[in-house]
Amino acid sequence: MFKGIAGVLARFLRYRRKVNIPSETSSFSLIEEYKGRDVLDVYELEHGHAYGMIVRNPITGEIRYEVIEPTLTDREKVIMDLVRSELLQVIDRTIDEIGGYEKTIEYLRGRVRGILARRGVDPGLGLWKIEYYLIRDLLGYGRIDALMKDPGIEDISCSGPGRPVYVWHRSYESIPTNIIYDTGELDSFVIRLAYRSGRMVTYADPILEATLPDGSRIHLTLGSEVTRHGSSFSIRKFRKDLLTIVDLVNLGTLTSDMAALLWFLVENRVSVLVCGGIASGKTTMLNCLSNFIHPDAKIVTIEDTPELQLYHINWVRSVTRPRTMYGGEITVYDLLRTAMRQRPDYIIIGEVRGEEAYTLFQAIATGHLGMCTLHAESIESALMRLESPPMNIPRSMISMLDVILVQRRAERDGTPIRRTEVLAEVSDYDRGRDQVELNVIYRWKPESDTFAYTGRCLSLEGIAARIGYTMDRIEEELRRRRMVIEWMCKTGKRGFGDVAEIIRRYVYDPESILRYARIGA
Repeated sequence: MFKGIAGVLARFLRYRRKVNIPSETSSFSLIEEYKGRDVLDVYELEHGHAYGMIVRNPITGEIRYEVIEPTLTDREKVIMDLVRSELLQVIDRTIDEIGGYEKTIEYLRGRVRGILARRGVDPGLGLWKIEYYLIRDLLGYGRIDALMKDPGIEDISCSGPGRPVYVWHRSYESIPTNIIYDTGELDSFVIRLAYRSGRMVTYADPILEATLPDGSRIHLTLGSEVTRHGSSFSIRKFRKDLLTIVDLVNLGTLTSDMAALLWFLVENRVSVLVCGGIASGKTTMLNCLSNFIHPDAKIVTIEDTPELQLYHINWVRSVTRPRTMYGGEITVYDLLRTAMRQRPDYIIIGEVRGEEAYTLFQAIATGHLGMCTLHAESIESALMRLESPPMNIPRSMISMLDVILVQRRAERDGTPIRRTEVLAEVSDYDRGRDQVELNVIYRWKPESDTFAYTGRCLSLEGIAARIGYTMDRIEEELRRRRMVIEWMCKTGKRGFGDVAEIIRRYVYDPESILRYARIGA
């Protein structure tokens, strides 16, 4: 992201002059219309070729994401169509066979220039544009390729032809783009997305949920049988730069005190339920907590789509499979039953929705440790969901949980934020009243955007008795861990590998990490 919008606008104009693109034939000329208060932000998505702008309509206040790409002249379009048709006939090797994505780009450029030379066509300064669009369309994601490259976008969706593609932006949330598909173009794109995931979507079987090679989740519909507006797609992008506990502290999702407490609790074997609404940060929190597990513990993760990333070596990563021509469906419940036979220290389920929840709580009741997420806006609604069909977990079994977190997506001064609204523990089960008793440890206060500590964590007292620590020693340990987390926040050690390695080293040699933390404090 560029902080200086004026500077980026100037780069646009310098670039246009450098390649001698007439303003009337280039979409880069649109930039001159965006000068001033309408431009909220500017991105360079592909160096010198594709840009993104967040633009606000000064009359209606509507915010829109504009993808800015070079415009082809009529002659360049004819040349590109000619080259494309010939390329599709001569390319007979896959990306893996060529040697990776970068080598494939060079291979494609060589083919393009060879075709033009053989036909005696000189595209002049338009060659770079022709190459850009061919690479975008043949190797990338076509018209949404620039959106796929924007790290600020979490979700891309289209509800039908003639309707704008929408994105979920981390700073601006749901906003429309200037990309609109027609019917045939959208149908073809949906079929191509399915192909890239290694699956098929047809008019006979028009719904598909799958995973793209980069880990992004897709939901596709083809035609108008099940979606009346026509074909549709939704892409939940896979985030390569994972958020860590350091990021969550820096973003204010929780405090360093809360992070240190969770680090100590998880390392000392507690079961955790993370609940919240849509886009509240449940999976991100679960992933951060998972990396607090003892480095040598045996972990089995179970997910519909592989999103969790662990630093542990003794980790079995299980993923469900839909019914295919090669075999039947493998569900979360199937994988959970198999996991229990592997004697894991922790079983982590990306999200519980059905009968697998009962089996997970049975595993917790018999001594296994579990972590999972659940769609629920509060602890009360989470308990109601767990007790209701299809989960049907009795309250006495729910009481086997140790820690419950509630994640909340909110707004502050017009900016979307994520907060850990409640950090609570299951303190007891009253058999007479058939009631799960809770102790809230921290609660978020939205009016001041602070976290209130209730003054007591009963789980710490249980851990102290089990490992032979005094409460003073426990408090000292929490202070040390808080100091390490604040040191990472202060020094910018927020990368997934860096944070995981520091946590791992702290387990085996805490003094070596504390020395750095004390120096940096």
